[in-house]
Amino acid sequence: MDNMESTKLEEIAFDGGPPVLRIYKDGRVERLVGTQIDVPPGIDPKTNVESKDAVYSQETAQYLRLYIPKNSTFSSAQKLPLLVYFHGGAFFTWTASSPMYHTYLNSLVAEANVIAVSVDYRRAPEHPIPIAYHDSWDALKWVASHYGGNGHEKWLNRHVDFNKVYLSGDSAGANIAHHMAIRIGKEKLDGINLAGIMLIHPYFWGKEAVGDETKDPDKRAKIERLWRLVSPTTSGADDPWINPFKDQSLASLASLVCSRVLVCVAEKDLFRHRGWYYCERLKKIGWKGEVEMMESKGEDHVFHLLEPTCDSATAKLKKVAAFMNQGP
Repeated sequence: MDNMESTKLEEIAFDGGPPVLRIYKDGRVERLVGTQIDVPPGIDPKTNVESKDAVYSQETAQYLRLYIPKNSTFSSAQKLPLLVYFHGGAFFTWTASSPMYHTYLNSLVAEANVIAVSVDYRRAPEHPIPIAYHDSWDALKWVASHYGGNGHEKWLNRHVDFNKVYLSGDSAGANIAHHMAIRIGKEKLDGINLAGIMLIHPYFWGKEAVGDETKDPDKRAKIERLWRLVSPTTSGADDPWINPFKDQSLASLASLVCSRVLVCVAEKDLFRHRGWYYCERLKKIGWKGEVEMMESKGEDHVFHLLEPTCDSATAKLKKVAAFMNQGP
């Protein structure tokens, strides 16, 4: 190791270990994943889906990306379901414009024939938890402002059926989708009729293992360490933001305003058991809605984003699309 590299490493205040991120003592953040150049919106030649960006918060200049299908079944008078999507990345990486999310949303919108809004939120550690949740709620309020056709974006004004709004996300985004659904149930949001939520490989955790979840102290410590990085004021792995099973908020799902929940997990995913446990708890607390599970055999965390053309990714995409197309 040369002197320059040695000096660089000595200046690290936190090293998540490749391939995660590093924080230096001078405050610089070096992300080691999710560093691909963001892609611009436009018309996707493969799916014929059109996208554009819009600012949902003038205060923070945060944006979201809108998607609309341009296939032969779409007409100017047709009202379509709305999907609000929250990207993953453990709260510190990726954006709504990251190539793999842009590809995924184009494909899902084309398959399901829905309008989609992909929310970009401020990321930790520069903007620690709960800022991502606050931004996501602001985005939902911006979306709801289009109910009645009086919002800023004509795609939402003209083409969205606000009686069929779905929330979804992967990993940390699934975590956000859960908390947004809970907040809608508690506070109500005029203009948003939540038809269902789809949690893809949800990023939940806890101090104690559930089911056959790993008990390896090193693995569990690493996950908690990363959580403390994005949420420096946290109480730990049982913080309700990351462990909804330790909070009364999960009981709120018993009166959840939506009637359907889909949870997707992957067989090799470290967080797999949390997804199954989520569904089990929903049933135990007496929630009267429909719960569906999908497990992708032989696959790992967010495989569908990393290998979007594989058979398992195609099957998962079709499942999520069918879930929205089935109702309520």
